[in-house]
This record gives sequence, structure tokens and C-alpha cells, in this order.
Amino acid sequence: MTQSRNLLFPLLSALLALTGCPAATESGPAAGDSLCTSLPDNSAVVGQVGEIVVTQTQFDAELLSIPERARARYQNEKDKGVLTNRILLNKALFNKVESEGLLDDPTTRLAARMAAEKAYVNALFKKLEAQAVSDEAVMAHYEENKARFTRPMARARHILVKDESLANSILTDIRGGADFAVLAEKHSEDRGSKARGGELPWATRDRWVPEFADAAFALEVDQITPLVQSKYGFHIIQLLEKRERQPIEEVRPGIERLLSRNAVRDYREAVRLEVGLPAPGAGGPPSAGRQPSPHGGARTLKLPAGAGAGARVPVTGGKPVQVQSVPKPGSGAPAGK
Repeated sequence: MTQSRNLLFPLLSALLALTGCPAATESGPAAGDSLCTSLPDNSAVVGQVGEIVVTQTQFDAELLSIPERARARYQNEKDKGVLTNRILLNKALFNKVESEGLLDDPTTRLAARMAAEKAYVNALFKKLEAQAVSDEAVMAHYEENKARFTRPMARARHILVKDESLANSILTDIRGGADFAVLAEKHSEDRGSKARGGELPWATRDRWVPEFADAAFALEVDQITPLVQSKYGFHIIQLLEKRERQPIEEVRPGIERLLSRNAVRDYREAVRLEVGLPAPGAGGPPSAGRQPSPHGGARTLKLPAGAGAGARVPVTGGKPVQVQSVPKPGSGAPAGK
């Protein structure tokens, strides 16, 4: 997470350049506008046509603007080239903007400025999301919601045959020390598992027929059942593993999505109430100086310095938050607790 935060602002600078944010001029409407000023970029050149170049930072910024689920395709060289060419074309098109007189168009400059503001807000959201999914926060959510993740499961292997006498013979061989997997591959009539030595994937009780599930879940690890008859034939079952709840590794992605989404939602709600805006979809003008009703049991939400330190505002669900200032990096001031 720390590495992604360190990359965030160079990427943001490149993203502003790629979205066509006009540079400030001494006489133009955006003179002195720092939002549209790119930071120095000393990263490697990854694409060039004529005098137009694409740097690694610019490539990464463009990648950041693509929905996360679609980014994986750009890991191979062919699609990296496709994306690089797309950036080069956009830069070439932007070079035509000045000849059309759009750099001095007030409406276009305002639109570019607003796009830059949105890019910075998105960077803020990314930072909030990264902070919300620390190892400590994920584990705390996991432990506080044990019931949600309680899901008894078992992993077993079995040999299925229709002939009872053959089943008894196989069971005798297994109890005598024969290799379960070898016998499964040789005799089992379950075509889905015999090639794996009879092994089945993790399953909840309802995934198996009742006779099989009752026998398997009653076993201790490594124990083998006597013959178990179901509508499919006779089973010899060995329990390999069982667990009472899903492990943290399995559910972590879902927890991270929930925590990051809630962090952004609560932050937006706190700022909305702080400035006196109506609820989304309510319409109407903002309420100047609106003071929310006080509630007990406040929890803390940190906002950037200068964003109304000490203002008490409720967030979704009626739970209040205490808005505190976060000092700028390098200021030496401790963050509020």
C-alpha cells in the first residue's frame, strides 16, 4: 500500500497532462493555475513518434484511468503497445488544440480545470481506500464478523462403486495399507474425481447427498468410513480437512472492497454535511450554515487540513463523526486522535 501511495502523485501529474489540461500562460485565463502544472517526469521513455514521447509515468497514469478489472490485459507486450499508441495519438491531437485557439477559450479552460479537480478528488479517494484496507483493519473486521464467515466445510476423497462386494474388497485393502489414491484411480466410478485419486474440492454439507455429507462431516481428519450407500452406489470416504469458517485469505478481497467503499462513502457524507449540501437526489440549494443535530457516541473521521476542523457532523446511519484536521506532510504537527 505504501508503494502505491508514493506513486500516486507522479501518476496524477501525468494523468492531468494526458487529459489535456491546458498549461497556464501569463496572459491566459488560467495564469497562476497550479492544478494544471505537471511535475518533473524523469521516468523512462516507453514510446515515441517524431518528437512526441510517452514516459513510463504517463503510461501508468493512463492505466490508472482504466477500470481495475480491465487492467490485467495490458500486462502483455502487444496490448502495452496498443495503449502506448493510444496515448501518442492523444498527445498528437492535443498538439492541434493551440492551432484551433482552444487554449485561450475560457469555457474549455474551465472544463479542463474541473477535470483536474476531479482527478485530485479521485486521488484522495484512492488514498482513503488504501488507508482503509490495512492488515489491522481487515483482520478486525474479520474477527468482529465471525458469524458472517462461519461456514462449516470439508474436503474429502472417496471411491464409488456400484458392486457391494467389490466395495468391501477395496475397503479391506485400504485398511490393510493399500494406497487410497491408486485404488480410486483403478476402481472408482466417479469420473469427476478418479483421476485425482478420488479427491473432491472443499464443500459445504448441502453440496453432497445427505448420506455422503452425514458420514463425511462425522469423521475426524484422516479417518475412513465403513461403506456408505447412496443413490449412486457404495462410497468409501476419507476426510482430508475440515474447517468451521472461511480463512482470512479467502474472504480478504471482499472485506477490502467493503472497507474501501465504506471509507469513501463516509468521507463524502461527512463533507456533504459539513458544507450544508442536501442529500443526493434531494435537489434544492445548499443550506447555509446548517447545523446537524447532536448525537452521542461519536467516531473519528479525518479530513484534510482546513476542511472545518472541530465541526461535528453525522454520517450514514445516524452515527456522528468528529471531523479533525490532518497536518500537511512535513509540518511536524501530530495528527489528531
